[in-house]
Amino acid sequence: MDIFDFITSQCHIHANSINAKGMKAYMKGQFDYFGINAPLRKEIVKDIRKKYRLQYDETIWVLIDLLWNSDQREMQYIALDLLVPFAKKMTCKCLPILEQMIITKSWWDTVDNIAPNIVGVIFKNDHNCRNLYVAKWTESDNIWLQRSAILFQLKYRLETDQNLLMETILKQENSKSFFVRKAQGWALRQYSNFNPNFVSAFIEANPELSGLTKREAMRLIKM
Repeated sequence: MDIFDFITSQCHIHANSINAKGMKAYMKGQFDYFGINAPLRKEIVKDIRKKYRLQYDETIWVLIDLLWNSDQREMQYIALDLLVPFAKKMTCKCLPILEQMIITKSWWDTVDNIAPNIVGVIFKNDHNCRNLYVAKWTESDNIWLQRSAILFQLKYRLETDQNLLMETILKQENSKSFFVRKAQGWALRQYSNFNPNFVSAFIEANPELSGLTKREAMRLIKM
């Protein structure tokens, strides 16, 4: 694809080996990098949009697949930069692809973008889809699917489904995964901005939750 070749060429032009080494170290050596920082990447994405006038059709998913299967981590970031603006156009039919993206090249940096910014939008508009996938993900052995089930409501504010939030957290109440426990606390902390009494009562009623979960959840609540 011409657009993929353009993205690749721009990334090579702006590559910075010193930055790349630091970025790889920050991500615990999980991925290789071009060394392109976020502000510069946003400029590249802006140029892509101006040059190609992307539309939401089958070609966007072909591009996303190419980007997701590229070696350098910035390519996955660019994929999400281009995909997130189309979230409101997506339906439950997109979930198998999004699920594959969550479990492929998984780390918090991509998962924490996909879950609230894309999956959360789809689930908000389709509760049948939400119920199907949340049930599947909470029962999964994959920590990134578990984390996504917990975090998809992160931007729902007062529209957060409290019962579903409790369910996704309590399904993993004994989790040993740092990423799951951190997600539990983050989701509760975010909701505490709008309903601190609920969060306080939930933490008090569930002392078996990890210390990390409880500390994160209560961080914004004045005792």
